[in-house]
Amino acid sequence: MKGAHRVLIAAQPAAWRLLQTMLAGLVDLVPAHTSAEAFKILAHDRIDLIVCTIAFDESQMTDFLETVKRTVPASTVPFLCARVLKSVLRDSMVASMREACIELGAVDLIDVANLPSDRAQTVVRAAVSSSLRPAK
Repeated sequence: MKGAHRVLIAAQPAAWRLLQTMLAGLVDLVPAHTSAEAFKILAHDRIDLIVCTIAFDESQMTDFLETVKRTVPASTVPFLCARVLKSVLRDSMVASMREACIELGAVDLIDVANLPSDRAQTVVRAAVSSSLRPAK
């Protein structure tokens, strides 16, 4: 999609495939499965939003978020955290992680892991759309 927003998806492969399906046709997706890959992309490509899943790069989502927010020019890119796959985390733990992510500079942490797939897709697409800045 020429001129579409470019969204970096920082996720393990299973979460990437799910987000790829959920966001098809909405934005241009750029996958990264490790922090090193993600920072290489951020250094060389135009990225309008980062979507990072909890289990990214051996569950280093908050470390990645913290480093992004300390790195110019990546620090200005909106950052959306997400849990899209079921995990051992209790809901109370995810709620605490949401607070921490927002404190570190994320737009939000959305949790769609336990939602029916059609509802999860609606929530993810809405969160991505609302997290994007207007196109230049």
